[in-house]
Amino acid sequence: MTMKTIVAETAAHIPLCVIDEAKSALVLGDVIDKTLIDEMAKHKIVPAICSLRAADFDYDQNITWKTGSISINATDLEGAFDLIVDLRAQKPNADEAQKLLAKLTDRGVLLKAFGVLEQEQLKAYRSRRFVMPCALSAFAPLDGAISGFVFASDKFHPIADLKLQKADMLDRLSYYSSDTHNAAFAIPPYILARFDELIKN
Repeated sequence: MTMKTIVAETAAHIPLCVIDEAKSALVLGDVIDKTLIDEMAKHKIVPAICSLRAADFDYDQNITWKTGSISINATDLEGAFDLIVDLRAQKPNADEAQKLLAKLTDRGVLLKAFGVLEQEQLKAYRSRRFVMPCALSAFAPLDGAISGFVFASDKFHPIADLKLQKADMLDRLSYYSSDTHNAAFAIPPYILARFDELIKN
């Protein structure tokens, strides 16, 4: 099993086993692997994809989807997505974070990758009701890779709203299960002590 598989299964199934009947999704990233798209398809959802270098994304300008190469103005996407998965592990600034959160529906979930969990990752999304870090294996990156995600939502709690039947009915998985789902949000005491005021669970 590769780290690519772990990231893809986590990024697809953690939010989509929590959201009721997600209808629209956006995936942002420098390089987006087909594995993630295949995993999301198990929930009968085909995301819009924006593959880009981190420095190239302007939240207020035209962006071009890889699927169909359709030019869409980002300002037309307010409240458009039930799920946004941002695979770029660089730290967000508060302004960028709010513009991205504005693209979510009222029931939307944002999953934002991080390399090393720092206060900025959690502060950027504090306007949401639930803000929780989700670890892949540890709260430190392996060779600069993604080590986890910040889960942010106004409606869904990542553990309390887990649909066990949905999670347990998924097939052909190597990493994700309802057990690894819950374990990903098991926050060590030293993390809680450091980020207690920023983790909203």
